Amino acid sequence: MVVRRRRKKNKVRGNRTHGKGDTKNRRGAGSRGGRGRAGSHKHKFTKYYGEFGTEKKKLREKTTVNAINLDQLQQQLPKMLAEKKAVKEGNSIVIDGNKIGFGKILSMGNLKEKLVARNIRASKKAMEKIEKAGGKVEQPAAETPGEDSEVAGENGEGPEKESAKEEKGKETEKKGKRGTD
Repeated sequence: MVVRRRRKKNKVRGNRTHGKGDTKNRRGAGSRGGRGRAGSHKHKFTKYYGEFGTEKKKLREKTTVNAINLDQLQQQLPKMLAEKKAVKEGNSIVIDGNKIGFGKILSMGNLKEKLVARNIRASKKAMEKIEKAGGKVEQPAAETPGEDSEVAGENGEGPEKESAKEEKGKETEKKGKRGTD
């Protein structure tokens, strides 16, 4: 089938400037203010605003956990008892991860004392060694989302979504106030 529309290049044949005005206004990049980012002369936009047209990849923050090996823990137990960071209950020693400043127990070394570890995580091997010595690891209950939260609001939305709506409402109020100035 034949196309009835004429192509632009055929339409402008016989017309010297092809509808673009004087030829001196169409030569090179000078007629359009340069190429790329030309013309930024002494401005420090890239210094303050960074490279534009690209977005930097956001990296997740690395979380570090202070860990202690069983042999180090065994060495520090007398010191912890003296400083009251650990408590002796019956024939076992109770340590609290929050008090001693460690988040995890690792399995290197051996344990000679009965140890009850609270609020601290432990590797599988470390747990086995602690239980073999007659102690135990009491880990904090895993916090599940929505467990202790309020009852869901309208439309089954939780309190988080409701509070987000309230904040959004406050923002729009502020914008309205600014507009009246």
